[in-house]
Amino acid sequence: MSKARKQPSSTLPAARSEKPQAASSFELRYTEDAGADIKGLDGSIKKQVRNVLEKKLAVNPEGYGLPLRGPLAGYWKHEFANHRVIYRIYPDPPTVVVCAVGPRKAGDAEDICKQLEAVTKTGRLAAQVASVLNKFLTKKK
Repeated sequence: MSKARKQPSSTLPAARSEKPQAASSFELRYTEDAGADIKGLDGSIKKQVRNVLEKKLAVNPEGYGLPLRGPLAGYWKHEFANHRVIYRIYPDPPTVVVCAVGPRKAGDAEDICKQLEAVTKTGRLAAQVASVLNKFLTKKK
């Protein structure tokens, strides 16, 4: 029996070494508001958000998301559990800017899309996205 237990543990390092090899094709960046949103989440939801960001949106943001319409046209959403991640995709350099993370409650004032629409009207969202991109692009040069 001990041999059977040792065999799976010997395969674990190989499995772990495969993870770093799978490089994401998109760089993940966060606005100030999105960072605060993520910090305010429950631990189990934070883990789910991390998986969504690293395993889905960093790899294929268009394939795992849906484009938004109306005042948030140009932004994308990915839904998981009772939450949404709202983000913007930039192809060159390949970057996903996470703009908001929060609950998805259809028709509710607490819905993250409604909150983001309000932030968009003030210009704060555009300013935060521009700030993220400026910091990111100046580091690349």
